[in-house]
Formats: sequence, structure tokens, C-alpha cells
Amino acid sequence: MQNILAAINAEQPKKIILDTDAYNEIDDQFAIAYAMRSPEKIELLSINAAPFLNSRSTSAGDGMEKSYNEIFNIMRLTDPSAKIPVYRGSDRFLENKQTPVESEAADNIINTVMAADEPVYVVAIGAITNVASAIIKCPEITKKMIVVWLGGHALHWPNTREFNLKQDVAAAQIVFDSKVPLAVIPCMGVCNFLSTTVPELEYYLGGKNDLCDYLVKIVAGYTKNPYAWSKVIWDVSAIALLTLPGALEKVIIPTPVLTNDCYFAEDKARHPYIYVRHLNRDKIFADLFTKLAK
Repeated sequence: MQNILAAINAEQPKKIILDTDAYNEIDDQFAIAYAMRSPEKIELLSINAAPFLNSRSTSAGDGMEKSYNEIFNIMRLTDPSAKIPVYRGSDRFLENKQTPVESEAADNIINTVMAADEPVYVVAIGAITNVASAIIKCPEITKKMIVVWLGGHALHWPNTREFNLKQDVAAAQIVFDSKVPLAVIPCMGVCNFLSTTVPELEYYLGGKNDLCDYLVKIVAGYTKNPYAWSKVIWDVSAIALLTLPGALEKVIIPTPVLTNDCYFAEDKARHPYIYVRHLNRDKIFADLFTKLAK
């Protein structure tokens, strides 16, 4: 795992597949644009749409389809000439740990990883159904890819009933148990420090370009009561791990056991993973705002 950590910290660009529930709220949009605006650090091979189910969708499949469309919207605003392949993902969550959900996205992960002559980073910022389905279908990919996931809460948190994780616990268990090289950025306790406000976004991004105006607009429209309100832009942390690795404090520890009721159980004999335990909010936002405002 030390060599994986060294690879993450290295300066050379990483080949990534971004797996995103882009319409779930308003942070995936920042992450997609951040990845596209970081060509010196990231070679964005493709983008997968991930499923989600909340008040912005009528089913996991509807959430995936809305995310698929939103990916194209952000790509157009970021770079109308971009030719990045986009794939539809799972239309439902896993029913068990033996049966994959068939999708273009799962096949894209398998085909891309197996054809690559260097490790591919699969950066997941939603429910991890597409990644788990790919692992079920082709376990060999675990030896040729590195998974970066924004999911769960910090190990000291009372539980890990975080949105990305609790939607598809079986998928998360598959990834944690698979021994794939894995880096996890927890939400509460770590990533929640990536908070911003509408006035801050208006100051740094407002009027800079159509992309920035859209991002400010969707954040401002996310609440009915903006007074003294802030919003965590969760998903940019997963991109920052590769674009600005020094801004995230990482340790190698045994992978926890994820229980069916969303708790982490400690087992010191388990295989290792990379756990992000702290991030520098100011450095990440400075890099993000600078790149988006170009």
C-alpha cells in the first residue's frame, strides 16, 4: 500500500474514470469541472453516471438518468469541445453481493482497466454500485485499478450512515472486502470542512464565465433560507486527492469491516487501505476557484 500512496502523491498525471451521481445535489458539478480543468494532474478517460434516490429522483434509475444528462450539461459549460465518453450506470442498487447490476458504466470500468498499461484511478463520488458490479463481473480488475471513494463517515463518528454508503451497503461491502487498492475520504468528520457560502462563491466565481455563473446559481438555489447559510462541496475532495494531494492528510490502516446496519467494526488483521483523516479547506478551494474562473 505504500507504493499506492506514493503513486497518489506523485506529480505525474493520473488516468481516471469519474463515477458520479451528478444530479444528486450541487457538489458533483464542481467536481466534474474541477477534473476537466486540471489536465496537468488528471487525464479524464471517461465519466460514468451513478444511481441515486432522494427527493430529486423518483428511483435509482431515474437518478442515474438525470445524472447522465447533467454530466453533459457540465461538460458543455466547462469545455464545449470536450470529447470525453460518458456512460449510463446502474439503474438500481445491488440486490445481493453475488449478482452485478449490468450497465455500460460497469463494462466501461472493466474494459478500460483491463486494457490499460498502468493503473487506472476509478474516482467514485456517489453510491459505489457501478464499481462493485464491475468487481463482481471481473475480479481481475482489482489488481489493475485504484479506487478513490467519497463515502461513509470518519471512523470516530458514531455511525457511517452517509448517503453514498447507505444507499448501497452491499456494494460498499464488496469494495471494502475486495482488497482493491482503496483510498477513502470520509464525509462527516473530514470532508464537512469543505464548506462555502453564496457570498464567497459570488466573490470568486460570479461573472467569470458561464460555468461559474451556473455553479453559483445552483448553490444559491439549494436553500430557501440563505441567511448565514453554508454548503459543503463534498465531492471536490476526491478530485483534490489527485490534483492537490498535499492538502489531504493520509494514513495507511487496516480496512474496517462494514456491517449491514452501517457501522465500522475494527479488525487489525484486515488488509490495508488509505484513510484520509484531515484536509486543508483553504488550499483546496483556492485551487478549485482559480481553475474554475479561467
